[in-house]
Amino acid sequence: MMSCLKFNCDIDITDNPLDLNLNDYLEIAVRNNPKRRFLFVSKVLGKHLACKADDMDDLGKLIVEAYKKKNINGNNGTVISFAETGTAIGHSVFNYLEGDYEFIHTTREVVEGYKSLEFLEEHSHATDHNLYFENLETLQSGEEVFLVDDEITTANTCVNIIRKIQSIYPKKRYTICSILNWVDSVNIEKIKKVEEELDCKIEFVYLFKGNFDFVVDSIPVVDDSLEIKDINREIKVNFIDLDMDDYIDGQKYIKYTGRFGINKKDQERLVQVVKRESDKLKIENNDSDVLYLGTEEFMYIPMLFAKESKNKVYYHSTTRSPIIEIEKDGYPINSKFEIGSFYNKGIKNYVYNLDKKNYSECFLFIESKKDESEFRDIINVFKNTSIDKLNIVSCSAV
Repeated sequence: MMSCLKFNCDIDITDNPLDLNLNDYLEIAVRNNPKRRFLFVSKVLGKHLACKADDMDDLGKLIVEAYKKKNINGNNGTVISFAETGTAIGHSVFNYLEGDYEFIHTTREVVEGYKSLEFLEEHSHATDHNLYFENLETLQSGEEVFLVDDEITTANTCVNIIRKIQSIYPKKRYTICSILNWVDSVNIEKIKKVEEELDCKIEFVYLFKGNFDFVVDSIPVVDDSLEIKDINREIKVNFIDLDMDDYIDGQKYIKYTGRFGINKKDQERLVQVVKRESDKLKIENNDSDVLYLGTEEFMYIPMLFAKESKNKVYYHSTTRSPIIEIEKDGYPINSKFEIGSFYNKGIKNYVYNLDKKNYSECFLFIESKKDESEFRDIINVFKNTSIDKLNIVSCSAV
């Protein structure tokens, strides 16, 4: 039983293949989305809540371990993860898989000149996805496709993309990977029919499998508009330019994010580049807590930079996902700051609990170079926290 405020969630875990402790991985929050009033908030995904970078990266390692326990014996194929929350965990799964695999994540970015496999994500607050798949060799010739997200509830989104892929590059096996798997018997029967219809096998790999009963007693839809206080406090702002070596569409997108597909050699190169460029990230006080903050889909590379630091570094990311904040013990989201997207004008982003930990310094990672004037709002956000120094890290010098 997990309960807080005026909602209750009874969780029954029916399969735990690695014998993990659910409470080390999961919190529950509420939101205004009428499709689904609640949200399972991961403690270690590096999205809504700050965590250690090693804990986030270990999720990929654990999912690969659970995959190996099923004795599927695959050795080549494509790993696809879902934006925005699943981008980093999918990249981590790809990194730890042994064999000839490529990685790509879906994106809400619209990029001219690239052919997209478009599909619909169910249950999402933002449902349009693109998959720029043409550079992937293993999607055409590989034997298996992995679909990775933090949580699978009905598997409808996965079935949507499986149908699309099967129509152009038929596969014999799809493996749906997640931290949490809530797919019930009704949806399992639907998937069995899809297997017969498409002549393929659909497997599930997860850290926790179960079911839940969520009841909201009286949490009304609340006004999500936020006003950032204009505090007359000076903080030090430092701009850092990194060179990530290889870019797409000019220097707007880093090749190694996986948005357009990468292979194992690309991954090796990414690790080398991160090690080299980490020397440019100098922490002022080695004894204080420091935050490395990714932005939207741009999660995995900031996590790698956080792993490279030997200091007291925490990591998470901004998100499009709106969650109701409540200042109460036992509830995971105690504060919320709203900012505009750095990549798409008019899109709201949120960062949670930024003022609830005593950080002295933050490294904010932006995939592409922006004009300094575009950071005024987020600088005002940081003035409302304990952070004295904000390093704005542009991963493109142009």
